[in-house]
Amino acid sequence: MKKPVFIARQGRQPSGLLGTLVGRIMSKETAPANDIAVALLNVVPGDRVLDVGTGHGAALATLGILNDPGSLHGLDFSPTALKIARRKNRRLLKSGRLHLTDGTSDDMPYADQSFDKIMAMHTLYFWEDVAAHFQEIHRVLAPGGRFVIGFRPRDDAEAAKGFPESVYTFHTVAQIKHLLMATGFMIAETERREDAKSILTWIAAERLSDN
Repeated sequence: MKKPVFIARQGRQPSGLLGTLVGRIMSKETAPANDIAVALLNVVPGDRVLDVGTGHGAALATLGILNDPGSLHGLDFSPTALKIARRKNRRLLKSGRLHLTDGTSDDMPYADQSFDKIMAMHTLYFWEDVAAHFQEIHRVLAPGGRFVIGFRPRDDAEAAKGFPESVYTFHTVAQIKHLLMATGFMIAETERREDAKSILTWIAAERLSDN
């Protein structure tokens, strides 16, 4: 059974009281997937890290421990999600190391080569022009930097049946790898986890050094 469209839209951009509830539920449901993405990111102390589509911001606390004393940014276009992220990460915000920004990843308010590590978990489905988002991520990532994207691929039959096409678009792993390489990334690692409920894939890519 497909999720109702109004619920699927809340997954894309939480808003209002319902969005707050959905955000809290997603925080628990997505924690294991976030942990794998963070592990693949290979964060070290001093890294400048960006979490694209940070949503509830649950991954930020772990990232903040790993990259201390580096800077940490979370980007999302949902004011409701950012409100949740602020509550979860008060100490990091107070320290001045964490910055939360309202925006989208196809037009980011950051200078070229601002980050050493970037992650995006469960955001791919909502990008109308995936190449535009990858180009912008490539722009703000330093040469040699690492980008990790995690998503449910098109071959996940449960995802195809459970989410309305008007909100979610699923892609094959091959499609995403092709777009990453066309943008100037080198594929470093691929992780796949499968159980009775879902299939998840993570791709770790590195920005090739400028010649």
